[in-house]
Amino acid sequence: MGRVVYYLSKAIALFLLLVFFRFRVRGREHFPRSGPCLIVANHSSYLDPIVVGCACPRRVYFVAKEELFRNPVAAFFLRQLGAFPLRRGEKDVSAIKRVLSLLREGKVVCLFPEGTRNQGEVSDFKPGVVKLLIKAGVPVVVAGIRGTFESFPRGRSFPKPFPITVAFSPPLFLTSGEPEAVENEVKSKMKELIQVVS
Repeated sequence: MGRVVYYLSKAIALFLLLVFFRFRVRGREHFPRSGPCLIVANHSSYLDPIVVGCACPRRVYFVAKEELFRNPVAAFFLRQLGAFPLRRGEKDVSAIKRVLSLLREGKVVCLFPEGTRNQGEVSDFKPGVVKLLIKAGVPVVVAGIRGTFESFPRGRSFPKPFPITVAFSPPLFLTSGEPEAVENEVKSKMKELIQVVS
């Protein structure tokens, strides 16, 4: 059932993005066709997971804040879409295990390393996310999202049409290095991608 819900929801969302938000994707050819992969994307709007899911040529699993799962109906729908909860502000071992388990199965998992929505600018990453990028030992594709903040910023009750673009980087292999250096590398690539699509 989850597979049907996912692809039906993706088809509807993609149609709406194309019609109302002039949705574009760049760098899709960089995306690994098979095998495990982590997507690391900037986060400034509730639209970001939808946009990444529609831009990616493969099914994506998402780490989402635990608060979104408190409503039983929302929790059921989110799980059908492949999302699973993360307790923010603490080391959530179960969420980390879930990410690593999905990667061992050859899946694609998306992380928003800032941990919360920013105000349109890339902010610092959560330390645990950087360590996970190194520990996972899988290709990391950086995504730069532009236009979701303008379309649906924090505090707005309903989206407004604004062009939305996603750009993917070629895969990075972050299997070693100091966490600070890894964060700077990923953050620099993310900012570069956002500028490319601006």
